Amino acid sequence: MKNSLDAVMEKESSTGWKSCGAAYVAVYGTLRAGGVNDIARLQHGTVCLGKTELTGTLHDLGWYPGLRLEGRQPVLAEVYAMDAALEQAMDRIEGLWPEDMGEYTKRLLTLPVALVQGGQQMMTVLVYEALPTTVGTAPVLEVSDWLQWFESKGIQHPDTAFSLNSAQNKK
Repeated sequence: MKNSLDAVMEKESSTGWKSCGAAYVAVYGTLRAGGVNDIARLQHGTVCLGKTELTGTLHDLGWYPGLRLEGRQPVLAEVYAMDAALEQAMDRIEGLWPEDMGEYTKRLLTLPVALVQGGQQMMTVLVYEALPTTVGTAPVLEVSDWLQWFESKGIQHPDTAFSLNSAQNKK
């Protein structure tokens, strides 16, 4: 009888997909609660564990942001528990799987997380970082909360249905 880890490893090898191994993810854009790709839609029961601050340079890519982890700008991120199935679904949204679209890369960072229930805990989190070619000449956003900034523009994403890859999000 196979355990769940064996099943995940078998699925990974048969699809060519590989987990980063992190237990948590920090999301700063469309995957945040209320975003067009709200992470809770990917996996039933997903709840925010807390918030953290990423540091870098945030870029406006139209319907979604791109964060380079270079620079000094604080960027608000929500932290969620993650398993391999959720990671694979996010890899699809970020254009990393089943085909790498060359927009993002995975980075593991150890950061302090302000927990929803109070207190703070150091966690190693997955962050999807935009590649330099992705942000290119895209405008830099001098905001820490991308979702609040996007909503303040008063426009709604043209697809109200959930999108499963970044190509769809570019519409």
